[in-house]
Amino acid sequence: MANEVKNQEKSVSVNVKISLEEIANLIGETCAESYGVIGLTESKSLKEKVIILTKKNYVKGVNVTKELGKFNVDIHVVVASGVKITEIASELSKRVTYVLKKKYGELFKKVNVYVEEIREI
Repeated sequence: MANEVKNQEKSVSVNVKISLEEIANLIGETCAESYGVIGLTESKSLKEKVIILTKKNYVKGVNVTKELGKFNVDIHVVVASGVKITEIASELSKRVTYVLKKKYGELFKKVNVYVEEIREI
């Protein structure tokens, strides 16, 4: 008779603390590398001037909320004029989702991209 070896899976519970700044910096760097995106900005009303955020202020352009044990991410960006906005927003959402999943696993449910302004470059 052949000996059978069964794999036994062990379940391990791990608490991970992730800072909003760390998430914002990762998202900001991903946005900076993305075609058509000029940068992150804060969510503004129509009357306020839109300002491109520097790396130390990326956290102001990213909102993270928790819903049913998973996180939703809202990103506020400025895009370049002359590009297809829907395509830029869709690709940025996919790219940020990929980067977050690669680094943190299945913690994030949805990535929303809000275009706050279109600028000439």
